[in-house]
Amino acid sequence: METAKDVMTREVVTIRPDEPIRAMIERIRETSYSGLPVVDAQGRAVGLVSQNDVLRAITFVQGAGQLLETFQVGKRQAAVALLEAVREKRQAIAVHDFLERPVREIMSAHLVGCAPDTPLTEVCHAMVEGHVHRVVVLEDGKVIGLVSATDLVRELGALLAG
Repeated sequence: METAKDVMTREVVTIRPDEPIRAMIERIRETSYSGLPVVDAQGRAVGLVSQNDVLRAITFVQGAGQLLETFQVGKRQAAVALLEAVREKRQAIAVHDFLERPVREIMSAHLVGCAPDTPLTEVCHAMVEGHVHRVVVLEDGKVIGLVSATDLVRELGALLAG
């Protein structure tokens, strides 16, 4: 039976909770990952932050009044808000200030994790139940891998190809 360690991405890019949101965005841009585990100084997982968190928070900063529950609505409103920020210097300053805030302010402290030997069926179940796109693989509280929805689709494709 396939396990998390069989399909996980081993070279995980992480971020510390005190780093600025700007650094998180740069790492996402450089790696093409959509989310990063947040780790403390000892390398222990303390949360997760994703591009969705950034977009929701920018929507809030731009005056939507509250963080939106659904990403698609938030994504559209955030895009419009960013375009408007270019037109209004005051809003552009707000976005600039937001990007300097620490990651801990937008990260989710709820982390869906598993052990390296967790069967993939359990990893899939955790993703569905937790409404998440990635499960952090942990050993002694430290991040050793990440199983993303993309990893699972790749594995499914290989199985179907036979």
